[in-house]
Amino acid sequence: MKYSHICLPLFRQAKVRDLCSYAFEILSHPEYLAKKDLLLNIVYSKDNVNNYFQHKFELLLPLRDNTIAKCEYLEHYVLSHLISLINNDKTDLMKITLARYFPDRGQWMIIDPLLPTNKKIKTSNINLKLEPYKLTDFTVIGVLEGEHLIAEDFDTQFDKMKRQKTEHEKEQKRMNRERNRTENDRNQQNGSSGRRKSPQNTMRINVDDFDS
Repeated sequence: MKYSHICLPLFRQAKVRDLCSYAFEILSHPEYLAKKDLLLNIVYSKDNVNNYFQHKFELLLPLRDNTIAKCEYLEHYVLSHLISLINNDKTDLMKITLARYFPDRGQWMIIDPLLPTNKKIKTSNINLKLEPYKLTDFTVIGVLEGEHLIAEDFDTQFDKMKRQKTEHEKEQKRMNRERNRTENDRNQQNGSSGRRKSPQNTMRINVDDFDS
């Protein structure tokens, strides 16, 4: 739930049923979110050896019903909040690069309005809620200072370990498929099947002689 107050119409809209489990958080101030608003997790400022992000904050990205999540709008909104957190003299000239994080595979994807996902869509009209970014509530967005950064600049040690584990699991599955295929081919050459056939039982039925 992204609301700081309890209201029956909201429960009805969310189609809450009996025995459903929900978690609630008491907020210091009310949040009145529109249906299409996004609540993002922003991480920024890597440590000296670039192994992890040092800071994190939640960002409410307001979206009107007739407004899509555009790259420029997200970058401007993130930068304005980041400036308020940093409070230094260089913030007016600060340039940043954003990347969307995919935790299931430990990968980052640069959010770049100059790289449209569909040639028929203008770069200014890219909707970040759609492929390939698919922004949803609690999506992690990484922020690094500098322009024209690449996905590897956002990598942490955990991400590299995650990708190695994923690649290892894929390789294990590939090897298992190859082994099963080899065993099936060997069974066919030997005239036997990998599957065990069920025994055949003889059944006898006695019928009357209708000619007599």
